[in-house]
Amino acid sequence: MNQPCLPVSRRRKRKSDENAGVSFENIESMDAMEYLRAVVQQAKAMPDEFNAPPTENQNSAPRENHVPIEGSAASLQYLFSEHTAIFPPPTDEHIPANCRKWVDGTLANFSLLRGYLEECHQHGVGGKQTERTLVPSMKDRAGWHIFCVGLDEARGNEGSYFDDDEKMKEESSDDEKKDEITWNNGVPPNGHIPTVDLLLQLDQVMIRQVLSHLSYYVENGWSVSSQQTAWLYAILGRLEQPIHRDDAATMFGLLKCLTRIRNKIKSNEKE
Repeated sequence: MNQPCLPVSRRRKRKSDENAGVSFENIESMDAMEYLRAVVQQAKAMPDEFNAPPTENQNSAPRENHVPIEGSAASLQYLFSEHTAIFPPPTDEHIPANCRKWVDGTLANFSLLRGYLEECHQHGVGGKQTERTLVPSMKDRAGWHIFCVGLDEARGNEGSYFDDDEKMKEESSDDEKKDEITWNNGVPPNGHIPTVDLLLQLDQVMIRQVLSHLSYYVENGWSVSSQQTAWLYAILGRLEQPIHRDDAATMFGLLKCLTRIRNKIKSNEKE
């Protein structure tokens, strides 16, 4: 039978003993039994409930005509705040003449791409039995940046790139470091093209991670090239449903940054 290592005496105490004050002034000279006995006596003397006195705060006073925000109203206030700002095009010249036709055509092309990738995936394209391209490790953010856009463009960006690269390498295992050296030897000057074979060899966990990596550089103000946007478009075409809330937040942050970039286009420039 389990026994307590420091049993406390269970003898019945007189009321005079229970009402007596508990003193811990000579706690240095107490042994373990005396200390536990004093703690138990102090706990029994405490009331079952404590009522905290109200604090005087002018801000807590009810305001006139104040309506509390609850439920969807609070979400609506956040959606219309600056945290979710979607910037419009700079001028009407940057809007297609037939906007609805352009939107429908863009969505139709994207739907065809997703359907084509799914059909190729079902036929084993990019599978383990096919020739595969060596890629960086999943957590190697800087490595994926080089892999997608090339070393020259990656080095030309502003920010502490190499410091970030070293941090990511320290987090990688020894096996991952060996893979990083191998894939890095064959990176084209402008990065790898997001081919069907390359996209389909990446599983959904890797697809979501690469989307996060590429979005990171856009959201932190690094230059956005046609090569990087091609990769973002291809990755989104490969992303399967249902969309996780973290991926939805990543895509919404990417959308805000891209609309901000579009808003800064000069009037004599086209998208």
